[in-house]
Amino acid sequence: METIASTVNQAATMPTAGGSEFNLWLNLINKGIYDWATVHDWEDLRQTHKPAITSLTQASVALPQNFSKLAGNPKHWGTGITGGEDWPIIIPEETSLYNTTEKWAYVSGDISTGFYLVWNPGTLASGASLSIPYYSTPTSLASPAQVPIIPDSLYLVDRTIGYIFESRSDARFQEMEAKAREKLLTMIEANDAAKYDAHAAQKTPVRNTLRAQSFRVGRD
Repeated sequence: METIASTVNQAATMPTAGGSEFNLWLNLINKGIYDWATVHDWEDLRQTHKPAITSLTQASVALPQNFSKLAGNPKHWGTGITGGEDWPIIIPEETSLYNTTEKWAYVSGDISTGFYLVWNPGTLASGASLSIPYYSTPTSLASPAQVPIIPDSLYLVDRTIGYIFESRSDARFQEMEAKAREKLLTMIEANDAAKYDAHAAQKTPVRNTLRAQSFRVGRD
């Protein structure tokens, strides 16, 4: 907020906590956080839900309150299953295409009443283990002591200044939005690079039985 104030108010002093200007800026900062969260699948928002299965036969699993969307297939461990098994995700309209004994799951519910995962066959037994990867919604900031989850805080600074200038009909809001957009694109690139480049740059060769027998795939 001090950085925002240095541009907006020409003074590096943040508004008094709890005051009208402070609450307005905090609201705009939170708006910027939610704008950031909706434009990409951020690794910073990836979480894993591991619900407890207590019923003898359970056909649905409640998802966390901060659930946004699935980040992959849920994994199930149960009697006779070692290493876990992935259950495919389908859309509700496709259920008639499958047999009643086939394994699938889909997300149902809404942001008001809550989301849940419908599981088929609905025979999740007590003691079974589930691992559900998902992207969460960001937590709103409520006090100066909290730290935003966004990797580049200067994006929030530029985005909030843009909001303030726009509310004041100050034409400079377009310049600040452009700066925020550049930082957003840089964060997207860094997010994807951190996730995929590390795997693409592996130097250790894959060892298998063919290599041990002196066969070269594609040559012998």
